[in-house]
Amino acid sequence: MIRDILNEYKWRKDRDFSQIEVHYIDRLSPQGYAVLKGEDISDLGSKFMFTRTGMIPYHRVIRILYQGKIIYERIPANPAPHTRKRGR
Repeated sequence: MIRDILNEYKWRKDRDFSQIEVHYIDRLSPQGYAVLKGEDISDLGSKFMFTRTGMIPYHRVIRILYQGKIIYERIPANPAPHTRKRGR
């Protein structure tokens, strides 16, 4: 799904791939995620996005923005405890 979205924005003539931002889980980052710009993605493999410095698995992607608008956002499978509804 994520790869399909990125490929659509990469190859459609009416889209500008440099306007893409991919937010992905990065445990070394203070906020817990990092941002990758479309222009920094060199290839879209079957399981990974490739950059000049490495590769990022699609399962780490949490959000994709195009021109600042969210076009994809993963909903966490297990929400934080304070957001769960309690049964009675």
